[in-house]
Amino acid sequence: MQKTERNSSKKTMDNTEFEEAITFNLVDEIAFRSNAIVVKNIKVDKACVIQVFAFDFGKVLSQKKSPFTQFIHIIEGKAEVVINNNSTFMHSGDSILIPAYTASSIEANHKFKMLCTTVKSI
Repeated sequence: MQKTERNSSKKTMDNTEFEEAITFNLVDEIAFRSNAIVVKNIKVDKACVIQVFAFDFGKVLSQKKSPFTQFIHIIEGKAEVVINNNSTFMHSGDSILIPAYTASSIEANHKFKMLCTTVKSI
């Protein structure tokens, strides 16, 4: 698997997609890295992007207004999702939709792992 380090934000991305029709456990498929946000692509196509993330404590994924709706599902740990300056504290098993064209950020007050599905217009 190819991994690349991005800038000083210490974000590591694995661009290898998962095989179709093969069972896998998301929690086991991604590991925490010290002082980093680790990202693995599950599936990328014209209609959507499905990724799994592992956030180390203190890391923040800030986004400007995305033109796409995002579905966030916490698969391990606890996270803070901020949408239009309103914080939502999420635990393992919780999900939220971030509307398109909405300011948001995802913050790691604790280590956590999440599934993110970005729904694109086709």
